[in-house]
Amino acid sequence: MARISFTRFFTLFLVLSAALVTPHVNGAKRCLDILYKSGCNLEDCGAKCYKKHNSIHGGQCIANPTMTDYSCVCAYNCDG
Repeated sequence: MARISFTRFFTLFLVLSAALVTPHVNGAKRCLDILYKSGCNLEDCGAKCYKKHNSIHGGQCIANPTMTDYSCVCAYNCDG
């Protein structure tokens, strides 16, 4: 008879528990809005993102492809 080790059993138990506890998101859609294309200041970007889209943690400074400047990008919930 094959015995399953405690470590394997515990790992399987953790994986199944995490799968059952993980909340399911029904139709949540995230949108992006470039608020300004250069000279991003993280504090200002976050404030503008919150003011425009009511997104608390959505304002991020993202580097351009040449890594010479940063644009302010706001991620927000656009479900309606």
